[in-house]
Amino acid sequence: MNIKLGKIYWETGKQPSLPQLMTLRILNRNEEINANYMTIADDLLVYPDGTILNPPVINDLDNATDYVFALYNNDTEGGQATMSFTTPGIFEIETLPKAYYPGSQLTYTSTANFRDAMLPSRDGGYYSLAYTTEDWAGGNDEVNTPNDWEWARKEGLPGLKVNSGGIFCRFNNTFLLNLSARFAIGVHFYVAAADLPTTGMWPLMDIQQFPFFNNGVSVYVNCDTKKVHWRHHKDAIEQELISTNTINTDAWNQVLIYRPSDATGSQLWLNGANTFTGAFTAATALPDDFQPVANIGAAGGVFSNIYFSSVAMDNSIAQKYQHTPYPVGILEYSNSFNDKYSIPLENMITLENGRIVYTLPADVPTGNQLFYIEDSTGKSTPVEIEILSMEKVEDPITLDFVSEEDGESPDAIRTVFNSMSKGWSSADGGVSSKHIYVQDNLLVLEAHGDRYDGRSQGFTEDGAPKYHDLPEDPFTPLPWTTRVGAALSSRDYYGYGRYVVEAMLPAEIGVAPSFWISHYVKAYDRDPRYAELLAQGLYSEGDQYSGGAYVVAKSEIDMELPSTNANAFFSSVEDMLSAGYYIAWAGECAAVEGDPEPTKDGIWQLNNPAAPQLLESWAQISVDPHEAYGPRKDTVRCSNWKGQVGESDGLSSYGADNLSMPASVGKDIWDGKFHEFRFDWYADRVEFYVDGVMVQVNRHFVPDVAGRWNIGLKFPSLPSEDYPWKVAPDQAWAGQANWEYQRMLIRKIAHTPFTDEEAGGTIRLVAETDPFGGLKGYPQPQAG
Repeated sequence: MNIKLGKIYWETGKQPSLPQLMTLRILNRNEEINANYMTIADDLLVYPDGTILNPPVINDLDNATDYVFALYNNDTEGGQATMSFTTPGIFEIETLPKAYYPGSQLTYTSTANFRDAMLPSRDGGYYSLAYTTEDWAGGNDEVNTPNDWEWARKEGLPGLKVNSGGIFCRFNNTFLLNLSARFAIGVHFYVAAADLPTTGMWPLMDIQQFPFFNNGVSVYVNCDTKKVHWRHHKDAIEQELISTNTINTDAWNQVLIYRPSDATGSQLWLNGANTFTGAFTAATALPDDFQPVANIGAAGGVFSNIYFSSVAMDNSIAQKYQHTPYPVGILEYSNSFNDKYSIPLENMITLENGRIVYTLPADVPTGNQLFYIEDSTGKSTPVEIEILSMEKVEDPITLDFVSEEDGESPDAIRTVFNSMSKGWSSADGGVSSKHIYVQDNLLVLEAHGDRYDGRSQGFTEDGAPKYHDLPEDPFTPLPWTTRVGAALSSRDYYGYGRYVVEAMLPAEIGVAPSFWISHYVKAYDRDPRYAELLAQGLYSEGDQYSGGAYVVAKSEIDMELPSTNANAFFSSVEDMLSAGYYIAWAGECAAVEGDPEPTKDGIWQLNNPAAPQLLESWAQISVDPHEAYGPRKDTVRCSNWKGQVGESDGLSSYGADNLSMPASVGKDIWDGKFHEFRFDWYADRVEFYVDGVMVQVNRHFVPDVAGRWNIGLKFPSLPSEDYPWKVAPDQAWAGQANWEYQRMLIRKIAHTPFTDEEAGGTIRLVAETDPFGGLKGYPQPQAG
């Protein structure tokens, strides 16, 4: 921990009459008996009353440790002072067990090659089209998608749906060199009966000589007979094979063609059956200089598993191509080897050689289980996990640390909260579990600013210790130690109700005291939840062409300080009036700077939200627009989130799924006194209070999912574009952290659940993608 020594106490009768120049040395009493004093500073100016003009910050003191502080006058004939001090102890933390909920993501990592084990041969190419256009065999460029297409799932299996055109595929040189001697090409497809033409040809594969198109291969469905035709043409000669069985509509089909060096031995498989009519001869052999382009698919179909190879094909290898041996995730009760649960293939959202990720289905069994992978190579090493049932807190909670009658020790925080050790991909070190401790029967959250020079390290988004790692960063590869805060996150999930924290805010701004509810789901387009989230009105982000499209459901309520009082900035009053106010509210403020009439510059407040386009709806409350550029100690930011897309200022309807509403408290609440911060969460609104007075009501994007309750000190630190290891000056909305450390003291935490009748609705219970990511647990009291 860190201490700023601001005053010393002279021994009785030894108080000097003049300021003293002194040296400070400290001794750790817990160390060996012959330990030496360590000099902290040798230039302290101490006034006769004991006040230190230039108080030193003593970093990285051990927790729960006895120290001696010795001050010596720099004048050898001067006096000295000695003080004892015991540092508070931080909470013991522990790594949480691997636990998940139905709907969470479950990841298995290994040195095994899961994907390679599926592939019969790597000499050609294998395009799974499972939300990716890359070649799993690794030797070819990505396929080119049609002009009009989309990812789709049929019967739980992913593929690329062609709306018009076809999938363009290039063969690698190794395959082309063998093409005239031997080749095998296949594709899996799904076509609904309604999407298959009633007559004519429905193309599956068209492989033609470029640019003359006088030699080539065509594979298509004869829509009249539903049979597959494989046709070779060389100049004016045409030969073909025709399957004896038919395709299945409204189902997946597998087609594989194989032509060996002896053309008469060619084979055609359709859905595992190798029966056909017709024959090939050498007359339609492909020329040695055959340089084809391949167009796969037709409108209305969903296509997957495009593959080509020069391997000698037989029924055994053909079956592996047609019935891809996907790895299977198995959950098994540790005390019952016969009680197994296979995770459905449609819930596999990532398949890499050393990593498989599943979204757990709703019917997954709960309890302690073994998780492993079964594939064509056998069974992987089991991992112990626990699947939990989703529940929310139903009973009131009060942690009152200072009540004279029944005050609790702040240690009780361990039964309600976990701590966080994680970051947010910003130019800061996130939050650390080591910055939470108890002192004078108060809960303390500590934050380290830009001037901190100790050893306490920050964390990355995935909870790993953070280091400076950019080549242009002059601090690379040192540990990241500045702008590191502290945060608690509830052990359980909370729904509609009242949330109260009595806290003394830090002495200086530059860090954001925050009280918030959080719940986070990120579903990529291959995830079964993706369509569900889109149906809820959330917006897709990312690149669908690379399988990178995703939806984020960020259900969050924030009460954050400090804040600017303006939600928007304009260069003229005319711009202010013409802005598209998708959401407007009474008391909303806007800053105007640069108006042609300078008297109109300043802060404007909206009094009539029904007509924000009219000047009479606004009142100019300040002539200085610069008041809006810095954080204010009398303002709180009150936000609701359902997603993370769009600006949160209420000005744009496109992509908006969150809204932040600044609220004036009417007084400085960074005044060294305790204040009550509270929000009441209802189904249709969130009411925000400071010291019992309602300061804001946010009725927009109200979350309806139970979340974790969090209390913390965070650093808003979006990085600079030019110097990404630094904070962009206009993005540090909590102010500059030009200090060593600050603390927030907490004396009471309370929650009162609302009944469904009181709340006006029923909260939903939904699993987070990573429900315990970045959290550290506290050892719990043993029963009895």
